[in-house]
Amino acid sequence: MNRVTTGGSRLFTTMAKRPMIVIGAAILITALLAIPFLTMAPTTSASQEPGGPVFEARDAVQDRFVSSIFDVPIIVEARDGDLLQRTSLLEIRDNAESLRSDPELGPTLLTFYEPTTGMDVVGFATIADLVDARLPGGLEAATDGEVDAAATAIIDELGPASDVLSLSVQTRFDETTGRWIAPALVTAVIADNEILGFTDAGVTLGSDTAPEEYARSVVDAVRGEQIAIEGWGVAVDVNLTSQEQGEAAGPFIGLTILAVLVIVGIVFRSYWALAVTGASLGALIVWLYGISNLIGLEDDLILSLIVPIAMISFGVDFTFHALGRYREERSSGFTPRRAFTVGMTAVIGALVLALLSDTAAFLANASSGLESLIQFGVATSIALVAAFVLLGIVTPLAISVIEQRVGTPPASRIRTVGRIGAQTIAGLAAMIVVLLLVFIAPAVGVGALVLYAIGAVTLPALLSSRRKFDVTPAPNGGVGSLARRLGSVVEWLAVRRKVVLPIAGAITIAAAFLAVQVPTEFDVKDFFAADTNFVVALDKVDEHLGGRGGEPATIYVAADLTDPQVLGRLDAFRDELRLLDEPTLARDASGATRVTGGVLEVFESVWRSPATSAALREATGVVLEDADRDGIPDTEMQIAVLYSYARRAGIVADGERFLQTPNDVRQRVWVSDDEDEQATTFTLAFTNTRRQESVVEARQTLAPIIDRLRTGLEANDPGAVVQLTGGPIVRQESLDAVSRALQISLPIAIVLCFLIAAAFMRSVRYGLVSVVPIVITVALLYAFMEVAGFSINIVTATIGAVSIGIGIDFAIHYAMRYREELEANGDRLHAVRRAGEGTGIALLSSAVSSAVGFFILAFAPMPMFASYGLLTAVMITMAAAATLLVLPSLLVTVTHDRRVQDPSPEPELIAA
Repeated sequence: MNRVTTGGSRLFTTMAKRPMIVIGAAILITALLAIPFLTMAPTTSASQEPGGPVFEARDAVQDRFVSSIFDVPIIVEARDGDLLQRTSLLEIRDNAESLRSDPELGPTLLTFYEPTTGMDVVGFATIADLVDARLPGGLEAATDGEVDAAATAIIDELGPASDVLSLSVQTRFDETTGRWIAPALVTAVIADNEILGFTDAGVTLGSDTAPEEYARSVVDAVRGEQIAIEGWGVAVDVNLTSQEQGEAAGPFIGLTILAVLVIVGIVFRSYWALAVTGASLGALIVWLYGISNLIGLEDDLILSLIVPIAMISFGVDFTFHALGRYREERSSGFTPRRAFTVGMTAVIGALVLALLSDTAAFLANASSGLESLIQFGVATSIALVAAFVLLGIVTPLAISVIEQRVGTPPASRIRTVGRIGAQTIAGLAAMIVVLLLVFIAPAVGVGALVLYAIGAVTLPALLSSRRKFDVTPAPNGGVGSLARRLGSVVEWLAVRRKVVLPIAGAITIAAAFLAVQVPTEFDVKDFFAADTNFVVALDKVDEHLGGRGGEPATIYVAADLTDPQVLGRLDAFRDELRLLDEPTLARDASGATRVTGGVLEVFESVWRSPATSAALREATGVVLEDADRDGIPDTEMQIAVLYSYARRAGIVADGERFLQTPNDVRQRVWVSDDEDEQATTFTLAFTNTRRQESVVEARQTLAPIIDRLRTGLEANDPGAVVQLTGGPIVRQESLDAVSRALQISLPIAIVLCFLIAAAFMRSVRYGLVSVVPIVITVALLYAFMEVAGFSINIVTATIGAVSIGIGIDFAIHYAMRYREELEANGDRLHAVRRAGEGTGIALLSSAVSSAVGFFILAFAPMPMFASYGLLTAVMITMAAAATLLVLPSLLVTVTHDRRVQDPSPEPELIAA
C-alpha cells in the first residue's frame, strides 16, 4: 500500500523543489516578529486571582486606606544569643544613628510621638535607645552592670511582651544572673511615603523594585557591620530575590538547553541536526514573544519563565519525529530531497494531530477563569504552532537542503571527532542565544541569533558544499540495534497483554488514589532557596514572634459609621474577636487575640485627649458627649464632625505631638468625598500561614462571628459590607481557584484530546486508546507529587497541562505509526514491532533528551525551577513508559489481523 497520499506528496514535493521560499519565509517572519518582541514588551502583569468578594474587599482597602507611611520590618538578632549586652545595644544604637544621619535615607524617615515612653522617635526606636536615654552618660560611658540594670528595669516596667520593646518570644529571665536575656528584637523603620512616593502594592511578584532597593538600603544601615548583631529585612525584597535566584538558576537552564541539543546531535549523529535545531529554538522564542506581544498578552511569571522552558520539550519532540522519519527514509536509500518528501508525507498526519490535541489540552486552561492560566494556554498554543512550523517542517527541510548540497562524507575517526567538537561549540552557542533571548538581554539575543544562523549554519554549509560527497547512501536494509531491541520489547509486552493491562490498571487506580490527596499550598520555600535572606527572615519571624505576630489579615467593614448603634455592634464584634481561643490567631501581651486598627481606636484616643475635644469645640462648636459611657459619641452629628475634624487635624497628645496623626485617623476610618459613605478595617495576625490548614482553621473560627456582624448590619443597611481579606485569605482563594481549575481543565483536556484523535483518525477506538496513556501519566505524576511531598501551586499546576500535551503527543505518534504499519502488513504484532522500531525509537530519543535536560534543571538553586525541572523530567519519563509499555497492548487488543489485499476498511477502525 502506498504510504504517500497525493495531497501531502504534492505539498512536500513542492517544498523540496523550492526550499528557499519556505526557509526564506520563515526567516522573514522571524525578522518581522522580532520588532514586537523587542518594542512591545508588556508593562502590566496578568492576574493570578479569580476575583470575588475577597479580592473586591482587598482592592477597596488598597484604594481607600492609602497610607503615607512606608515601613520596613527588620529582625535584629544577637550573634551570641543575648541582645541585651552593652556591645550589642551599642551597635544597634550606633547603626540607628548612622541611618538617621545618612544624607539620602535620613530625610525620608518619619518623626512621630510614642506615647508609652513619651519619646519623639525618628524612624524607629528600640530598647537600645531606651537604655541609652536612661543612663546618665549613655551607653558609651556605662559599665556592663549599669547596662544590665537599666535594661532589666525597662523590661520590668513595660513587660517582656511589650509591643514597644518588640523583644523575641524567646526572651527569658535568668534567675542565676538576675537579668533578662533576649536573643532578638523585631522592629520596623517608619519612612514618609509622601517623600518616597511609593505605591501601596504590597509584597507581590512583578511589582516595582524601587521600594525594595530602598528597603534593602535601610536594612543594611540597621545591621551595619554585623559585629555583635545580625539583621534581616522581613519580606521586603521579593522581586529582587526572584531576580537573583533566577540569575543563579541561569546556568542550569542553559545546561538544560545544551543537554537537549547535544542529545539531538548524538541521536542523529549530525552536526546539521544540532545546529539547525538550535537556530529553530531561537526563532521559536522570537515567534512566541513576538506574537504574544502583538495580541497583548501581559507580563507573567509563567509566560516569562515556564512557557519557554516547557516548549523546549515540545519543540524537540516535533524535531525527533519529523527528522527521525526523514532519517528512516534516508536509510532506505532515498536522496535528501526525496527522503524529505516521503518522510514528511508519512509523518505529517501524526504531527498535525499532535498539534491539534496539544493545543486543545493547553487551551482547556481557559476554563480556569484565572488570567495567568488562560495566558498560559494561549501562549503555549502560540509556541506549539511555532514549533510545528519551525521544528517540525522547516528544520528537516533545511537539513535536507544542506545534505542535498553537501552530501554524506565517508565515515572516519577524524571526521567524527571534528563533528563532536563542532556540535559542542554550536550547542554552547545556541544555549547562549536562548538564554539571552529569554532571561538576560532580548535585543542582544536577537543579534546573537542572527550571528548564530550565519556562523553555525549558513557559512559552514557554504564551505562544506565545496567538497561534494554522494547524496544517496546505500540502503542499510534494516534498523539499528537499539531500535530493534525496543521493537522486540514492545512486541513481547503486546503478546502478554492479558498480564500487562491488568497490572497497568491496578497501578493507575492506586496512583489515582494518591493523586487526589496532593495538597494545595503556598510556601515561600517552594520558590526561593532556603538560605536566601528572604526565607531566613521568615524563619526568624516564626522563631522570634511566635504566637505574638504573624501575617496580617483584614476585616473590611463598609457601613454607616456615624450610627452609634452600628459602632456599638463593632465594639461588641471587636470584644468577641479578642476573646477567641484560636491558636492560629496571634495574641497580645495579655493573652487576648491581637486586634488592631478600626474606627473605635479613634474614639479611644479622643477621650484621652482633652486638647482635641477642646480644639474641636472651638473649631466647630460641637461638644463631644458620651452619656452612656460606651466610648462612642452620643449622636450621629457629633461622630460625623469628629471624623471630619480628626481626619484633617489628627488627635493631639499635647500642643505639638500626636496620639494619632491625620494619616493615622484616615487609616482607621475612610469617608467619601460627599461624606455619605464610611468604611473601616480591623487587622488580625494569622500565625503559621505557610500551612494552608492554619489559614483554613482561622477562617473557620472567624466565619460565624463575621457572619453575625454582617447579618446585623444588613438588617438596617442592605448595602453594608463585612468581608475578611488580606494576604493569607487572598492567597488561599487563589490556591483554591488553581485547584478547582485543575479539577475542571484536566478532564476537559482529556475529553478534547479524545474527540480530536477520534475525529482525525476516524475511529472511536483509536481515540480511546490514545488517551489512556494520558490518564496513566496524570495519575502517576500527581501520585509522585504526593509521595515526594510536592504541593499544587500556580507553577506546579501547569505541569498537569504539560503532562497531557506530552502524553497525547507520544500516544498519537505511536498509534498513527501502528495503524500505518497494520494497513501495510496486516499483522498486529508485526505492526507493534515496526512502530516500536521506527516511531518508538524517535519517541524514546525525544523523551530521553527532554528528561535529561529537565533533570539537570532539577539541581538549580531556585526551588521553583528545580521543582519544575524534576517534575517535568519525571512526567516525560512516565509518559514515554505509558506509551511504550501499555499502549501497544491496547492497540493489539482493539484491532485484529487482516489480509493486506482486502480493500475494505477494517470495521474496528470505523467510528461507531
